[in-house]
Formats: sequence, structure tokens, C-alpha cells
Amino acid sequence: MSKTKFQIKDMHCAGCAMTIEGALEDLPGVTAANANYAKQIADVEYDESKVTEQQMIAAIQQAGYSVA
Repeated sequence: MSKTKFQIKDMHCAGCAMTIEGALEDLPGVTAANANYAKQIADVEYDESKVTEQQMIAAIQQAGYSVA
């Protein structure tokens, strides 16, 4: 398992964080996602053999948020 952290722009509330967590957790290989809107970050634990960081960034962007 690997862990990474994404700096995310445009989160305004806990609902935004939940949307991002859901988008990430829907990806095969993501075992945990924890987004914090106050800090504008998302911590992700994932299996690097099943998902790439680019795929996670794409999922965040498809949910309507920007990755710094």
C-alpha cells in the first residue's frame, strides 16, 4: 500500500470533502480517502498496482475540483 496527499482547491464545506472522498473511493485500488476542506487536502491510501496518481487526480477533477 502507498499513501499520497493532494492539495485541492475549491473545497468550501464538508460536503465538498465528502464528494472528493466518494470519487476517490470509487476507484479500484483506493482503500481509504480522507479529505479535509479546512486544510484543502486529501490523504489517500491506495494500491499502486491498481490505480495511479494521475487516475486519482482525474477523478478529483471530474468531481469538479482542482488539484494544485
